[in-house]
Amino acid sequence: MISHFAEVVGSMALLVGGVATLAWGWVPAWFRSSVRRPVLFGWAQLILAAALIAYLGGDLLTNTPHLGLAVKASAVVVELFGFWLVDLADRKPRHR
Repeated sequence: MISHFAEVVGSMALLVGGVATLAWGWVPAWFRSSVRRPVLFGWAQLILAAALIAYLGGDLLTNTPHLGLAVKASAVVVELFGFWLVDLADRKPRHR
């Protein structure tokens, strides 16, 4: 029960953080020294929040267990894409 509550609170924090990063360029204090591309970091937060919400709601949104498993598996793939975007946001952009 506590882990579900933590996942819901975490997804809402990612959602609010992504909107704040995209709208105002705000990055949380513990990421300020490493994030070099705040816009990409904001999109990564929104993608991670959407994937976490889809993962949590996979069973609630579907009536069949196989479709719920497919939704959860696709949410994991989207989460991996979001983590890759976070990694790209930490890297220095290439200059020619």
